[in-house]
Parts: sequence; C-alpha cells; structure tokens
Amino acid sequence: MRRQSSLFNGRNVALLVLALGAAALTAYTILDLREYRESRQERSLEVGRHAGVRVAEALDETLVEVSERATEYMNEVRRIGSEGELLESIRKESNRFPLVMGVTVAFEPGAFGGKDLYSPFFNKELEDFQFIEETYDYTSPDLDSAKWYRGVVDSGKAMWSEPYFAKAAQTMLVDYGVPMREADGTIIGVVDYAISLSDFTRIVDELSVGEAGYGFTYDQTGAILSHPNPVYLLQNVFQLRDGKDEAILETLREDDEGIVAYNSTYTYKYSWFFFRKLKSTGWKSVLVFAEDDLLGASDEGRQKLIRIGIGIGLLLIALLALIQGVDGFNRRELWRLAALTSLVLLGNVILVWYLNLTTDFSQFDHEVERIVNKTILDKYVEQNDAELHKLVNEHYTKVPTGMFIESFELSSFEASIIGKLWMKYPKSLYETAPPGFYFPDVSAREARGLISEKLSEVEYDEYVLVTWRFRVTSEQDFSYRQFPFEQNDVALRVLYPDFSKNVLLVPDLGSYDILDPSVRPGLNPDVSVPSSETIASFFTLSNTSFKSTFGNSRLVKSYPTLTFHMVVKRIYLNPFIANIIPILIVALMMFVVLYVSSNEDDARSGLTTMNVVQSSAGFLFILLLAHVNERTRIETPEIAYIELFYFSMYLYITVQTLALAAMFSGVDWKLFRWNDNLALKLIFWPLLLAIWFAFTLARFY
Repeated sequence: MRRQSSLFNGRNVALLVLALGAAALTAYTILDLREYRESRQERSLEVGRHAGVRVAEALDETLVEVSERATEYMNEVRRIGSEGELLESIRKESNRFPLVMGVTVAFEPGAFGGKDLYSPFFNKELEDFQFIEETYDYTSPDLDSAKWYRGVVDSGKAMWSEPYFAKAAQTMLVDYGVPMREADGTIIGVVDYAISLSDFTRIVDELSVGEAGYGFTYDQTGAILSHPNPVYLLQNVFQLRDGKDEAILETLREDDEGIVAYNSTYTYKYSWFFFRKLKSTGWKSVLVFAEDDLLGASDEGRQKLIRIGIGIGLLLIALLALIQGVDGFNRRELWRLAALTSLVLLGNVILVWYLNLTTDFSQFDHEVERIVNKTILDKYVEQNDAELHKLVNEHYTKVPTGMFIESFELSSFEASIIGKLWMKYPKSLYETAPPGFYFPDVSAREARGLISEKLSEVEYDEYVLVTWRFRVTSEQDFSYRQFPFEQNDVALRVLYPDFSKNVLLVPDLGSYDILDPSVRPGLNPDVSVPSSETIASFFTLSNTSFKSTFGNSRLVKSYPTLTFHMVVKRIYLNPFIANIIPILIVALMMFVVLYVSSNEDDARSGLTTMNVVQSSAGFLFILLLAHVNERTRIETPEIAYIELFYFSMYLYITVQTLALAAMFSGVDWKLFRWNDNLALKLIFWPLLLAIWFAFTLARFY
C-alpha cells in the first residue's frame, strides 16, 4: 500500500503529465510535418498536371494549325502555273508561322514545267531560296535525308517525319508533308513544312515555367525532339539510367499521359516528369519540375523540423525524469538527468546549425524574382517598357548581356571580381549609342575600382558581339548577424552609362546551357574562395532610384538595373575552431572550478576566493582577446551570432565568481547548503546550453 501510494504522489503525477504532454507535442509536430509534406506534394502534382495539360494543348494547337494550313496551301499550290508566282507564294507562306523554318514544294520528275526534279525551299534564317535537287535526289528511297519526301509519297497520306539532318538547311528538322494530287488522284509532289528542332525547343521553353522547370518532347521511338540543352537532342528517353527502371520506361512508352519521378541529369535534382501525348503528332510533351519549383520555396519545412527536435528532446528528458524519479532522485540520477538535458540542448543547437547550413535562404526572398526563363524576363521587360512609354512616349532597346565570373575574393563589405562581360549589341544602336557599361557599386576605397579591357567585336547579321574582360572591387551589403553560419548575396549591378538612350541591359539567357540557380550558371566551376562556398547564381532585374537627372533634360526617377547574384555561405570550420572551441574549453575549466568547490572548508582542495577571482580574470582575458580579434576582423556594425556566446560567457563567469565568493565568505544560503552546492553544479551545463539554444533559435528560426 505504501509502495502504491508512493507511485502516485504529486511529484510522479507531475512527471507523468509532463511526459504525456511531451509525447503529445512530439506526435503533433511529426504529424504536422508529414501532413505538410503530403499536402505540398499533392498540390505540387496538381499544379504540374495543369501545367502539363496547358503546354500540351498549346503545342497541339500550334501543330494542328500548321497541319491544317498545309492542306489548304497544297490546294493553292496546285493552281499555280508559273515559277515566279510559285516562289513568291512559298516565300509568303514560310513567314506565316514563327515555328516554321521554311516551306518546301517538291515535285515528282517532270511534274512542274517538264523539269526533271524541282524542289524550292525558302530558308527563313538565310532569307533566301535553296533548291534541294541541287544538294541531293530527294526522290531516292536509299537516302535517309529523303525520307520526308518518300514517306509521304509512298504512304499517300499527310504525315510528320522522324527527325533528321537536312543537308540543304544544315540543321536538325522535323517535317509535316502533304501529298499533292492531280484530279485523277495521281501524286505529283509534296508540300512540306519544316520545323527546326532548335525553334521547337524555343516554343516549348517559352511555355515552361519555374526556376528548375523545363520542357522537352520526344517521339514514338523515344528520340528527344526538343530540349533546352542541344546536347540531349535525339538521345533516347527509353534508356535505363538516371534512376529510371523498367516500370518508368513502360509508363513513358505506353501511357498517353502520366507522372514519373527520377533524377534529372539536366538540373541535377530529383524531379517530377509530367507527360502528355500530343493528339496532332503522337509525340509526347514533358514538363519537368522539382517540388519547390511548382509551389515556390518555403521555409516551413525547416521550421517544423526544429519544432520536432524540441519535442523529441522534451520527451526524452521527461521519460528519463519519470523513470528515475519514481522513488525519488538520488545524486547519480540527478547527474544523469542533467547530462541528458545538456545533450538534448546541444543536439538541438547542432540541428539548427545543420538546417541553416543546408538551406539556400535566397529562395525565400520574394522581393526580387530570379530570371531563369524567357517568360519571367518578358514580364519584367514589358512592365518597364510600359512605364517608360507612359512617362515619355518612348521604348527601351533591349541589349542581351551576359557575365562569366572567373574568380572573386571577399572582404568584410567588398567583393573583388574578375570576369568577362559580353553584349549582343544591336547594329541600329552602334553609332548613336556606342556599346559600354558601368558598375554603380564600385568601391571608393580602391584606387583602381574598375579595370576593363575590350577583348573582341564579332559582327553578326543583326548585332555585334562585344566582349570585355573586367576586374572590379564592388561594395556589398553583407550581414553578419548569423556569423559564422551566415549566407550573403554577392550582387554585381551593371548599367548602360547614358540613361537618355533608353538602353535596357537584359540577361542573355540563350548563352547559358542551364539556368537553374543551384547549378551556378555564369560562374567558373573551378572557382575557389577560401572563406566561402558559392551555392547559387542567377540574374535579376530591379529598379534603382537615383533621384538625379545626371545632366539630362528629364528626371530619371528609377532605372531597371541588371544584377548578377552569387549566393555564398561561409565555410564555418575556421571561425568555429577560432571561437567556439576556446569558449567550450573555458566553460569546461569553469565547471571544474565549480565542481571542486565546496561549502566546507576542508573539502575545497585549497580553493579560495582569491583563486576563484584570479581564474575568472584569466578566463575573461582569454575570451575578451579572442572576441576583440574577431570583432576587428569582420568589422560589422551588427552584433554577430558568435558574439552572443562571448556575452553569455561574460555573464556566466561574473555570476559564478560572485556565487563562489559569496559561498566562501560564509553566506548561508539554502542553495549552497543543499548537498554541498550540488544545485549550482547540476544546472551549470543545462543552463548554459539552454541560453545558447535560446539565442540560436532567436537568430535562425
């Protein structure tokens, strides 16, 4: 009876309630995270499905329009009698569709004006005619390059060709061919609409959305017809690689629409592949997204994991307290409880550090949008162009501009950068507004803040490719509040020097194979910065307010500025060793001093008040010296995260010194008398780690 009553005393009931509460909290946080992930995945799949349907329908609409028009045009061609009229008609028809590279009208031998072979093809890229019969015999059944013609003639029906290399156009094409017939049904030739795989890729890319999202198409054999990276063209989707198994290949091959998931070798992310069959061609369009790309990046998952860590820690402490406290706590059990509490707090601090180190917080900055595809770029350009037209009835001239950063170094609030910058400069601007650039954030502390050298000028049909090499020291708005686990954005802003010319520098997206920020486009893959690791790079367009006319006739209130960003995380090992390790050693020595202290004179091992004061002064001196050195090195006006450890130790050293001095001087507090100062010894590590965990949460949660 006495044993039973002791089990249900007030202390044990309280411990039981605490354990049940901790268990309920842990279960709730785990279920909350699970529900969050399932909900996010479900919404991601729904968004992806809708996007896949939208892209497939848009492609179908375009391809059906081409096929229907091809039939109409074939009937028009049959009524044309002269060569001049035919050529002019082909020229006009070739410019009807942006997707179509050119139109070919190919005749059977002797079917047009008695000519042996006659097949004029208007190439829009060259703005000229090419006569295919001069390159090869398009009626030959033995040539792969003639299948676009032979396939239609032999089958007697309109059809899409398999992709092939066109000798005349010197590019990869797919064709839609329609047979031309006499009134008696005899085939006299083929009307063919040629689509360049690169142009088809452009159309698919314009319909795709998201940062890591991209689209591609493949035909019935699995050959890739369009892809953002030309290297993938004509590779086969139906291959056992990238984590694809037989079930995935079967789904991609047989199903008209569906979803599969595997690692994308293009974005290096585990991704969802949403595919749908095109009714017009039998090809399949595919949209590829990572989960965060569909719904936007969210920091909720990281925060929920922190809450789970807190819940599990409370549950472990409560369970140990419940198990060991049934019959009351003895000295050994109290030390076990203190040790477990300390380990739980330390584990939670390390968990927060780990989550911070593995998270790219630039994804959560919704004030600026990363320009990673043409859709986002066009939105910004149209918005700024409309504002300029409203103000001064003028329009911007876009100049595609690219950067490649070869190397860079960081100091407290500056970045020294070496790289190349190029512009695809319109010929129409070259005389009135010569090519040039400037960086508005050049450091005033450097005698030569910017050094640039023009490397080359290469003339193309519509623009001049101008390339510079530059070295610049640029001021940066870095933050050290989370040092040494901080993340910063190295931003390099670039503008055209003369605002009155309305020259708008925009990212030259076509010059980068991959625009996913995590792949670090525009950055030398071998770049090495001793203090930091670059985790992402991307372009943005944002308005910069100058509040100055710069001598021009109208006030330039703001100007769209092209910015290249490099997101860097500090390599924490050096500052961690230089700061955290000394702090931990000082804390350990303080605990030793506290542990050997006693309320009884003969049990103090020679420890006196003066000894305590001297040791504390030594501890303070060590920490102050390290603190001042670190403060001098980072030169920040903010209180850095690492400094909070120093401040907590200053407080701890002061309080412990006063407490021990009071105890040695004979102050008769119950706290000192209980088990020979055991309370202070037990709470030393749990309290210190609780303080560290509290300000870690305050800075990183």
